[in-house]
Amino acid sequence: MRDCDPVRQVIDGLDVGWGGVQRWATARMPPVGGLHLDLACGYATFLAQLGWRYPAARLVGLNIDFRGPHALARPLLAVAGVRAALVQGDARQLPFADGTFHSASCFLGLQDVEIGYGEGGMRQAVQEAVRVLCQEGVLVLLDEFSTDRFARLLDGLPVVWIDGAEQELNVQWDREVARRAAKLYAEGWAAQARPADEAARRSAYRDALARIEAEVEAQLDRQGYYVPFGPVRMVVVRKLGAMSRIPDLALRVAWDT
Repeated sequence: MRDCDPVRQVIDGLDVGWGGVQRWATARMPPVGGLHLDLACGYATFLAQLGWRYPAARLVGLNIDFRGPHALARPLLAVAGVRAALVQGDARQLPFADGTFHSASCFLGLQDVEIGYGEGGMRQAVQEAVRVLCQEGVLVLLDEFSTDRFARLLDGLPVVWIDGAEQELNVQWDREVARRAAKLYAEGWAAQARPADEAARRSAYRDALARIEAEVEAQLDRQGYYVPFGPVRMVVVRKLGAMSRIPDLALRVAWDT
């Protein structure tokens, strides 16, 4: 970030803490004390926050790739001084046994799954997150979705809802920053859509950019500044049943790498 221009530093700086939302989330969620999975972890910023808040936790981050922008995950964790195993895999088909984790989380990752795989893909990811939890394990979901939409994603799963809250981002960007951010976010959207070829990628980029720029102008007209995300809503559920024993060796290879 030191080599970037000032506007890009402002935009990239949002990823570190997400305008205070990640600190709020890790303080409010149930304590993380055992083996914890962060689903669709992306750049691993939420993993870093979890490591700072709960240094004794054994953290595992899963993402569909650690290439391109997501290659920053490992160096970010190193700079943060947080130890976590990073596993490449599809959130819709988690490469873990039933009941592996004491707890799990997903910070803004479901919307990325939706871009690439639709509502059905999100539903699969949530089902998988519940599957790999031990009984009485806790799942924390954070995204911009409405409470009703979270409820639909969790409907029929063996969980009980134990907490819900929302938090605004502490971010107010002017037009220059907002319009630069719109281009970067449109590029990210196009990549998450997993286009078949370059023409499809350009089309996805144009559509996303038009949509984001329209929201930028609407917010600037309405309130004089742009807030790129939010409010972020947090839902906490507990898997039903008596506590089961966690298989101690389930992730030894991943953890030790």
